[in-house]
Formats: sequence, C-alpha cells, structure tokens
Amino acid sequence: MTGALHSDAPSDRATCEVGRRDRRRIGLDAPAIGGRSAGRRSMAKVFIPDPERLADRGYEAVAHVPIIFDSTGRYCREHNRYLRERARLDWHPGGGADIPRGRTLGNIADRLLNLILWCEARKVEWQTARYDDVLRYQSEQLAGKWSRDGRSLSPSTVNQRADEATSFLRWAAERGLRGPFEVKTITRSAGTKLKYGPKTVRIGRAKEDAISLDTGSFVLPTPEEIREWLAAVGRKRGRAKMLACKFIMHTGARRMEVEAVTVEQWPAAKNIAYRRSRGLAFVPMRLVATKGGRPRTIKIPLEFADEVRNWIDTKRRTHAYRYVKLHNKETRSLFLSDHPAGHGRPISAQTIYRCFSEVAPHPRDWSPHKGRHAFACLWILHALRLDALGRGGLSAMPADWVMNRGEFWLKSLQRQFGHMSSATTEKYLHWLVHACGIADMAAGWHQFLDA
Repeated sequence: MTGALHSDAPSDRATCEVGRRDRRRIGLDAPAIGGRSAGRRSMAKVFIPDPERLADRGYEAVAHVPIIFDSTGRYCREHNRYLRERARLDWHPGGGADIPRGRTLGNIADRLLNLILWCEARKVEWQTARYDDVLRYQSEQLAGKWSRDGRSLSPSTVNQRADEATSFLRWAAERGLRGPFEVKTITRSAGTKLKYGPKTVRIGRAKEDAISLDTGSFVLPTPEEIREWLAAVGRKRGRAKMLACKFIMHTGARRMEVEAVTVEQWPAAKNIAYRRSRGLAFVPMRLVATKGGRPRTIKIPLEFADEVRNWIDTKRRTHAYRYVKLHNKETRSLFLSDHPAGHGRPISAQTIYRCFSEVAPHPRDWSPHKGRHAFACLWILHALRLDALGRGGLSAMPADWVMNRGEFWLKSLQRQFGHMSSATTEKYLHWLVHACGIADMAAGWHQFLDA
C-alpha cells in the first residue's frame, strides 16, 4: 500500500486490530452515494475505536482518532494517517495551533469518507486527482448530483467538504504520497472585516450567504419551551442527562466541553455559600478542556451550581460506585449516567446531542449548538431589557441604541462563551435589532400595504 511510514505502522496495526473488533458495535453508516450508484448499499464506515483498549496497548496519543474503511472494507491507510497527523497537530491546513478532538475529528473523518466514496463512484484516483476534480466534486454537491436525496447541498456544507479534500491532497503531496498538487488561491485582506488579518483561501469556493439568526429554519425558542423540554429530558432520560443539558443552557458551554468537565472542577459547597452571602449571583468555574485548548473561566448561576453540587454529593456517589464495581476503576467525569443499562458511565457529547434532538417536546430544529445561540440571545435580550427600564421599555428604544448596547453585552459575554467570531457577533446583533421591534415594524408595514 502506498506511502506507509515505519513510524506510523504500529498505529496502523493497533487501530486496524481494534477497529475490526469494534465494527459491529460502533460502526456508523456513511452517507449514501449519489448519482447512478445511489441504490447500492455502501460498506464504507467511520469507526470510533475503544479508546481505553488502545490506551492500554500504548497508543493513548491516537486512541480518540476515528478509523475509516472504504466500501470494500479496506483499511484506508493514507487517509487514517492524515487523521492521526491532524489529531497530533503534526500537520494543519492553515498552520494553526488548535488541536482537533472529539466531534471535530469525527467531522473530518466523515468528509474524508464522502470524498473516498465520490472517488470510487467517479473513477478518480486521489493519487492523480487535480484541483479541477475538487471543483467538480464541489459542483456536483451544489447541483444535487452527489447527495443523499438528489437535493443540492448548502454552500457551507459543500465548502467544508471541498476544503477538506483540498487539505488531504495537499498533505499527501507534501508527504510524497502523490505528485504535486496545485491549488489556486487568493489572499483576502483590506475591506473583508477579517478578525485575524489577511487570509488565504482557495479560488472557486461556493459563495455562502450571510444568514442571520432570524432567518432560515431556526426560530429562537421561548424560555417556556426550553423549560418544558428540560423537564421532558429529566422524565425520559434521567436527571443526570437533564443536568448536562441544563449546563449548556445556563452557561453556553459546548457539548464537548460538558463531556470533558470533571467532578473536581465543579465549585465546592463553601464557595457557593460564600458567593451567596456576599449577595452575588454567580460562582466562577474554570473550563480546562475547551475548543482550541484555551482554558477559560465561566460564570455559573448560584441556583444551578447548588443543584449540581447537591447531586454530586448524593446521587452521583451511587453512580460512581457502580461504575467502579463494573469496570474496576474510577471515573472523574462530572456527569455520570443513571440509566440501569449503563450505570455510572460518563455521559458523552453524542448522548447530549440526542437529548436535544430526540427528546420531545423540544424547540424546532433543536441542537446543542442552537442551545448556545439561545443562551446568548436570551441572555443579552434580558440585559437590554434591564438597561431600558425607566426609558419607556425596550420596544421604545431606537435601533442604534440596541446595536450599541447589544455590542457592549456581547463583549461581556465573549469570555463566557469562548471563541466568538466577528461574523457570529454580527448575526447576534442583527437578530437583536429584529427581536427588539424592527420585525414588528416590518410586519406593520405589510399589514398596512395589504389593507
């Protein structure tokens, strides 16, 4: 097989061996291939190996890395090596320093698998593919010729897949696994509102629309809808999973960050009591495992901090004890399952996602990411309402006041929220203007016109 390095061979053997054992248990179906082959069932898979088993064998550094098999069940050696180098930050498409973990690696693996299936269906060899082939791969998705149901995919999804294909082929060329791969690029600088300076992008990327939060399929839920959904999670999935979901809604944390929190990180009872005695509303907590690996301090409402603290000191002890009895080792994860079939098992980011998307009733188009949006928007909206007290109320305030004060509160929220790009900030500000009366004015104009 082409391009295997001796230093990577042990990792190949270990991941392939564990992958074979775990296929039936944790295999995920790849997207159905489009075009004339749409009816054929693909055997291509992305597998998540057992990280504990790999760590015990001495491969802890790559124990969390997904494994890709093509439609014939063949272990994709070069693609898996690319995943491992991305995971260890031995190679980064933009020379960045953010270590991809968890769902990020899963997304990279899914995009690589999609590229593999396209190459198989279109008889394209990645060893000889050109940038024109990447653009064809991109255009077929935009046209719906390469999608699950024949519908065109969004420019954002298409760009992510084509960008990953470009990165993989660049990497393969740099590693000597194929011939040179020429990419047409352009550097964006002045006038593009780039937060981190000039940026080099490939020519031919699909044009993405700037979609604000008040458009598209997502409608910001009401607090009542969120409370009803959280209550349903508690009834149907247990209190521990409800608390994990509630953590996102109270702090704006990402689901991967919730999964990574340890019991030692949660504020102690005496710290919570001290903050309450001083008349404060929040208690700080340090998030260590974050997106990009940059720790940050977040604020937790005292009532929620107390709720989780009481659960830690009572029910969680039972769950932790049962986990030790079953696995003969301790777990320091904060949120442990109370389900009889998996008592004490750490609650994963994927489980949290399912609580958002599957437990009904839930807000429309609901996910942990949309929960972060809801937290940010409702938090700022509440702050603006307090600001507008004594001034005739929020609906009486002009749009420029909403924009200025909204930007102030967004900056206050950035440390709590983690990375917030300028594009995300602009989306929130536009949504706030609409939420604070502009949308009502527009509706009034249409009613007037109809009358």
